[in-house]
Amino acid sequence: MSKPKLNKDEIKKLYNELFDESKFTPQKRGFEFEKLIEAKLEAENLEPRASYKPKGEQVDGSFFWEGQTFLLEAKWVKDKLPASSIYAFKGKLDGKFHTSSGVFLAVNGYSDDVEDALKFGKSLNILLFDTNDISMIFNGDVTFLEVLKFKLREAGDTGSLNVPYRLKSKVENISKSEDIRYFNLATFNKKYSKQTKSEDLLIFVEGRSDVTAIEKLLKPIEAGNLLSYKIVVLEGVNNIRQLPSLLNLYATYHQTKGVIVILDDDQETVRMKSIIEGVVEQLENSSIPVQTKFFFINEELKGVLGNIINDNLEFNSFFFKKYQLYDELKSFIENITADYYDPEIDIPKDTLRRTMETADWDFHKQEIRFPDDTGIDITIQNLEDLIQHLNDEVVSEMDGNMPLYWLKEKDYLDYDTEAREYLIDYHKDKIEKIGWNSDDL
Repeated sequence: MSKPKLNKDEIKKLYNELFDESKFTPQKRGFEFEKLIEAKLEAENLEPRASYKPKGEQVDGSFFWEGQTFLLEAKWVKDKLPASSIYAFKGKLDGKFHTSSGVFLAVNGYSDDVEDALKFGKSLNILLFDTNDISMIFNGDVTFLEVLKFKLREAGDTGSLNVPYRLKSKVENISKSEDIRYFNLATFNKKYSKQTKSEDLLIFVEGRSDVTAIEKLLKPIEAGNLLSYKIVVLEGVNNIRQLPSLLNLYATYHQTKGVIVILDDDQETVRMKSIIEGVVEQLENSSIPVQTKFFFINEELKGVLGNIINDNLEFNSFFFKKYQLYDELKSFIENITADYYDPEIDIPKDTLRRTMETADWDFHKQEIRFPDDTGIDITIQNLEDLIQHLNDEVVSEMDGNMPLYWLKEKDYLDYDTEAREYLIDYHKDKIEKIGWNSDDL
């Protein structure tokens, strides 16, 4: 006779009761946690098996999904687990059939060296579930299977074994927002919306204090290339380990053209040399379709950048040329720009963005006004007229910028669809606020 399945609320209640130290010894808590894991897997029809001992080996359990067997190991201990705590479990896996993998659950997480020790130079067959993953699963915020599928995809794409599921949630929320401010441990400090040949260039720096210096370094290059970029703060060089997963998730929602990582040329970076080299190798072997380049900035150049007060671009450009970093950075950005600029795609996109930036939304009168060369504003009072105005602006730009042979090949130019898609992606909320029906898009 099979045991009755626990529902989501019952599992949540039992999980949170385990934190009451007055009710459970460490050994009892671990035993009850194993039973709760089995109940969760049973509730999701993952064919769990309870703890067993094959040939003297203690295994906390297993489950079966999509033709693959997953062995389980769970630890509820006070401290973060070191790599040595996982080696024995890996030894059990390495002797199993090739479709067997491992899932390790550590309620209080892992030390920084765990993933590095398991990953580089070794076969990857263990997925790591940490504090936040476990909390979300057993509190009913997400299913075990959803987290498993997410981690399998990340491991396959990037080789990362311990990508927290909350990172996916944050990136999904960011993808819906035009005003990006926060991304996991990284903070988006700037979002530029200038017309661009190199959209979504991501620049990672170590700390918040680096942002202003790097902006000054980029200013002469930006002026020559009409860059659109975001500066992302890693909050310390240690978080460089998260870069592959961060980029893989971000690429799900954005066509990132290039990634620049600027780290301090100091003792801390030297100490992290092997980790940084491992991340570079991981990115090179991953399926992330984006060019990534690492640069190192010394204290002398940061000091020079900090002392620049005026915005004399010509002077700054001449001054920076004495630094190799500036030339290397400029070369990489120019290559990105040349490789990815497609006038058939980028001119319409840039024109739509630039035109809508000049829009004056009057929600009270339910109209939009655009400046015109005649000095008299163009007034738009319904959605279809807005789409027509955007279409006319793009057609005008294409007529003025595309080669004659290309224009002769076209019977007519029509960017109605592109205009509608742009409005859906970036201005749907405002269109609804002004009283127009966004469903007509």
